[in-house]
Amino acid sequence: MRWSRDEWDLINVTEVFKHKPAILKKAESYLEELRSALAAELITHPKPYPPDTDLTKGQIARGENHKGFPFLSLDLPQKFSKTEFFTYRTLFWWGHYLGFSLILKGSDLDAYSNRLKEYRQDAACENVYLSRHTSPWEWEFSETHFSKVSELSKKEIQQVADRLQYLKLMRFFPVSDASFPELNWTQAGVQSFRDLVHLVLE
Repeated sequence: MRWSRDEWDLINVTEVFKHKPAILKKAESYLEELRSALAAELITHPKPYPPDTDLTKGQIARGENHKGFPFLSLDLPQKFSKTEFFTYRTLFWWGHYLGFSLILKGSDLDAYSNRLKEYRQDAACENVYLSRHTSPWEWEFSETHFSKVSELSKKEIQQVADRLQYLKLMRFFPVSDASFPELNWTQAGVQSFRDLVHLVLE
């Protein structure tokens, strides 16, 4: 077997690997800034979050291979158990997007979905998507996996909640967008948090 022309071109590219550590370090610093801002937001604007939800520390994780691409994530606030989720996850997925998601599961799911049905066309719903995938840990942005909340009926939202037994609301900022280099991650992250929480909590 011989190298194809495309393969040969790619194995001669070194710039990505040279700059990757610095890029991920910068992304991690942006997440640290967001973590501090979210912690301040949670103190200043308390809500009826589930008991034992982490509202101060959060967690930043780094991975090298989500479907072949590196990623960084921040969870704050966060609560994970076998029966209950309440977490706001920021995901920077190399080559894809910066995304902000609110993942919900547990005894309050009906209350969350009922409020979402009433607020689905609220201004806070702008560019907010609802996961339709069987797993809350599927992150690929496609028409199969996500639907715009403002375009769903009350019945459709209820059907998703009943079928999946969780809700995941998400806002995406594609890295391919011309405005991405100027995006303020902290401002976008705090505003998305306010919007997504507003859609499910009074």
